[in-house]
Amino acid sequence: MKTAKKKLFGSKSVFEIVLFIVLAVYSLALITLLAWALMTSFKTKDAYDLNKLAFPSPFSFDSYINVIRGMAKGISSKTGKTYIYIETMALNSVLYAGGCALFNTFCTATVAYCTSRYKGPAASFIHNLVIVSLILPIVGSLPATLEMAHNLKLVNHLYGMYVLKFSFNNMYYLIFFAFFSSMSWGYAESAFIDGASHFTVYFRIMLPLAIKLFLTVFLLFFISYWNDYQTPLMFLKNMPTLALGLFAFMDGDVKKPPNGVGEYNTIPAQIAAGVIVFAPVFALFVIFRNKIMGNLTEGGIKE
Repeated sequence: MKTAKKKLFGSKSVFEIVLFIVLAVYSLALITLLAWALMTSFKTKDAYDLNKLAFPSPFSFDSYINVIRGMAKGISSKTGKTYIYIETMALNSVLYAGGCALFNTFCTATVAYCTSRYKGPAASFIHNLVIVSLILPIVGSLPATLEMAHNLKLVNHLYGMYVLKFSFNNMYYLIFFAFFSSMSWGYAESAFIDGASHFTVYFRIMLPLAIKLFLTVFLLFFISYWNDYQTPLMFLKNMPTLALGLFAFMDGDVKKPPNGVGEYNTIPAQIAAGVIVFAPVFALFVIFRNKIMGNLTEGGIKE
């Protein structure tokens, strides 16, 4: 039977052919949606209302200009309502996504290294705790986390977000654990003979050997936090990120045009705002896609 199937479909099995067709259809649907969004973002409001499918001719950058002018998150204070504009939100996004990704990746790598190399009851408990936390859904913890953050004065501060994201209970812990477990311990033994401490071995030998994996996980965390609007909505109301600004922009919270002239929050402008927020992480993924997939599948140095 297997021989007959191979003759009928060449070197590919039926499962591989069906999987290819499903993925091709799914990819085509995503590309179509992205192309439609890009086309619509270059339309004016009138062109969009007249014909939602036609490509505008000539191009119009009115939507992007409206986003730059109108995408502003309103912040209420005792002195009144002030607006945070797109350039400040972009800076907040870089600081929030970059800092949280760095702290999360470093904590994950460090805990995975300790549990993989220093065996004992504590290491086994932490390892099993991570696995259980990944299996069991943890719901309903947001109110308690928010109250704790308020009590510890972590709200509306970037360092507070770094503290909250300094954790290791994520799937990348298992990848780091496998990497460090398969790495040769001969480097550490040679360093110990020369008088190196455990901290020196980790920071000057083991962590540099895992730098490619470290940067890959950092990049994945960065993309995740860049697109995160719920955490800034709850914990960083006075320091909105681009994702939160996009959420507010779609919800109608925009800087009003001067003298009521013009419209900032049109459908093409909303899509243009999404393109602006989406473009940086899409570019990062396109540039580093091969490194992401390669470094996540590579193992460590064998004994």
